[in-house]
Amino acid sequence: MDSVGVKLLLIRSSPFAMSCALALRQKGVKFEEVPENLSARSDLLLRSNPVYKQVPVLIHNGKAVSQSLVILEYIEEAWPPSNNTPSLLPGSAYDRSLSRFWADFINKKFIETGLKLMKRFGEEHATARKEIVEQFITLEEGMRAIGSVRPYFLGQKTSLADLALVPLVPWFTSFEALGDLKFPGPEQCGRMHEWLNAMREDPDVVASVPTADWLLNYTLNFREYIKKHYPGGL
Repeated sequence: MDSVGVKLLLIRSSPFAMSCALALRQKGVKFEEVPENLSARSDLLLRSNPVYKQVPVLIHNGKAVSQSLVILEYIEEAWPPSNNTPSLLPGSAYDRSLSRFWADFINKKFIETGLKLMKRFGEEHATARKEIVEQFITLEEGMRAIGSVRPYFLGQKTSLADLALVPLVPWFTSFEALGDLKFPGPEQCGRMHEWLNAMREDPDVVASVPTADWLLNYTLNFREYIKKHYPGGL
C-alpha cells in the first residue's frame, strides 16, 4: 500500500484520533504516529491546523487534513476500495447516509457528552451523566432499527459509524467512573454490548486504542488537574 509521507498527529487519549488511527489500519496504510502535547503545541500542529489547533491531523504527502470525520472521508477517497482494501462506507447510498448520520451523532453528541464528565462540574456534569446513558440507549435503538446482520453498526463490516464509536472501547470504563454511573447491561442493550465485544477482539482496534486501565488512570488524574486549576471546568 502506497503510504508515502503519512503522519497522524495525535494525543493518546483523544477519541477522535483513535477513530482515524483505526481507519488507516483497516485500509492497510502504514503511518507514523506523531504524539502532541496540547499544553505546548508543536509548530507542526500549529502550521497543520491553524484554525482549531487541535488533534487529530492527518498529513499525507505534505498536505494536512483536520477534523476526524473529514479525515475519515479523506482516507476513504485517498485509498479507495479494491480487492485488498476495504471500504469504510456501505454499498448503497441509503446505507452510506446512515453511516454518516450515526458517525455525526456519535462525534457531536455521544463522545462530546462523555468528555463533559471529565471536564465539567456541577449542573453541567449532572446533565451529562443523564444524557450519556440516554444516548447509549439511543445508539442501541439505532442499531436495532437498522435491523442489519450483526455484529457491527450496519452489519458484518465496519463503517464510519463504527470508526466514530470505537473510542467507547477504552472510554467505557472511564465514562462510568467519571460519571459515577452504570451503562445499561446486555439484557437491555444487547446490540451495544455485542458491538463492544466484537470491537474488543479486533486486532486493529487493539492497536489503535489505549487500554481501559491506562485511560482510566489518565482521565481521573486529568479531572483532578482540571478541578485544581480550572474550578469552573473546561
